[in-house]
Amino acid sequence: DPDIYVHPSGQKLSGSETRNLNRAYPGRADGPLTEQVAYAIVQLIRAEKADLSIDLHEASPEYPVINAMVAHERAMDLTATAAIGLQLDGVEIGIEPSPRTLRGLSHREWGDATGTLAVLAESANPAQGRLRGRTNAALVVSGEDRMYVQAARLGRLFVPFEGQGIALSVRVARHTATVMELVRTLSETLPERSVVVEGVPAYADIVANGLGAYL
Repeated sequence: DPDIYVHPSGQKLSGSETRNLNRAYPGRADGPLTEQVAYAIVQLIRAEKADLSIDLHEASPEYPVINAMVAHERAMDLTATAAIGLQLDGVEIGIEPSPRTLRGLSHREWGDATGTLAVLAESANPAQGRLRGRTNAALVVSGEDRMYVQAARLGRLFVPFEGQGIALSVRVARHTATVMELVRTLSETLPERSVVVEGVPAYADIVANGLGAYL
């Protein structure tokens, strides 16, 4: 890694960010590998004339922007409507505007560089946090961690964290429900461009039955 990663906009970040895809958009065809991947994704969105592009992420429970959708300003109305639908289905989710001055992020650069409605969805994964205890496969799947239980009691987290943790099935259910609600909302907004998606289990079913029932 370089000492400093310089984004094509001139923005300077820590050198390790040269490997962070969500700091590299819109990318460069002749840039470092991460920028080349970012460039290819932007070109795909352009070539396909994608109406909606969704970037799915996970972050630590102590990260302020969590269990939320971050949207480009052109996608804010869509995102706000989708958030209402999700909350009616029992999925609590926040909305954050894409910052105009922070470059390289998917929800900013996709929206600026293409005609797509750009949205990023963020869920909480204890395996990615700095406060976690032992990191292993069980933590990734169960999301249970006694250190995070203690952190929740101390008010250090931005998401609820009860004794059962934040299981992989819950995280997948959140993202699945978010994608489906965004697609449904877009189809209602632009009926001439509607998309039909069938056979996708509901949030409550994934949480109740686990991922294995659908694999």
